[in-house]
Amino acid sequence: MEWNAYTSIFAAALAAHRGTELALDVAQLRYLARRRDRVPAHLVGKVDLETVRRAVAYNAEKIRFGMFARCVDCAVLCLFVAFGFAALDRAAAALTPPGVLRGLAFFGWLGLALFAVGLPFEAWAAFSIEARHGFNRQGPAGFAADRLKELALGAVVGGALLAAVLCLAGALPGAFWIVGFACVAVFQLLAAWIFPVAILPLFNRLTKVEGELASEIGSLARRVGFPLGGVVSMDGSRRSTHVNAFIVGLVGARRIVLYDTLVDKVSRPELLAVVAHELGHFTLGHIRRRLAIGLAAMLGAFAALGAVYADPDLAAGMGFFAWSPHAAIAAFALVAAEASFPLAWLGRVASRRHELAADRFAALAAGGEELAGALVVLHKQNLSSPGSAKAYRAYHNTHPALKERLAAIRGGSSPG
Repeated sequence: MEWNAYTSIFAAALAAHRGTELALDVAQLRYLARRRDRVPAHLVGKVDLETVRRAVAYNAEKIRFGMFARCVDCAVLCLFVAFGFAALDRAAAALTPPGVLRGLAFFGWLGLALFAVGLPFEAWAAFSIEARHGFNRQGPAGFAADRLKELALGAVVGGALLAAVLCLAGALPGAFWIVGFACVAVFQLLAAWIFPVAILPLFNRLTKVEGELASEIGSLARRVGFPLGGVVSMDGSRRSTHVNAFIVGLVGARRIVLYDTLVDKVSRPELLAVVAHELGHFTLGHIRRRLAIGLAAMLGAFAALGAVYADPDLAAGMGFFAWSPHAAIAAFALVAAEASFPLAWLGRVASRRHELAADRFAALAAGGEELAGALVVLHKQNLSSPGSAKAYRAYHNTHPALKERLAAIRGGSSPG
């Protein structure tokens, strides 16, 4: 490895990113420790003290595990920069000709290495943390099958996309970034379109919802102007007792997906309020806005890659023994992933605003008390944190605190 300006940028960004998150995790652990023996005021009469203690224990264990995983991840990244990228690059150069095949070999081996490093952490999270707190329902065979499907899907789909980008990089070295952006953007749009009909069923059993519930959801969708393509129930209970609902798909393939655990845990009016919240994201333009912002951010990233793509110092500074298209792309992606963490935080800030707006929309469309009741049920069922340190909440949370959401639903002022 040749230490240069790119290495310094990466090291500084890595320290700032991971250091910030570790400091916030410590603050959150202290916050939770002070609140394990009392029910928050906004949950008095709705959640008992034992549930609060279980939620504190669950969230504290997840945070401690995340801190450990983050430290291991930092160590692995540093080892890859110091030794690993050069070793993988040399192995790819020894076995494949220059060009696309060499790049695919490098990324394939890198993906396998990262998969091997991450697998024990995923297994521990599922079979230790989630199981101990009553969430995991998946056995080792199901877990292994899911991981193998993910690996195969990543190899096929990711390999095809990488091959296209590497071909463009070789054919259009001066302008590949803009053509590469267009290629990846089209791919993402196609993936979002086919996800509910081709990819989601690979991992979950989807059952069409019919009868009175489907009729009520259809009526709600028509009332708010949502082009509903169908309502399905997903067998989330096969893996976990967590509850959720979401919208997937683009034009012609939009579906509302309900976890079967959600259908079992809330009343019909509360379920319709949850669906109304998800429809609110569409009606208020959140989905289109997020898509546009995501594409703009990706265009900016490709433009930045184009600016430094041909600089041999980029690859050398991140541990590659020689410049190549795949080395430049991998090195840039690594630096950008750490340096862009403030942008990810801004995305979470926008997400919290969208959630509050969708809550207010659902309160008008399906009833505020019904939505408030559903949120409390979800909070209890998922053992959501009974509260968060202000800085931790401001940085990490994609959703506002339950107290803030209940205040917004009932027309109160948002707490600070």
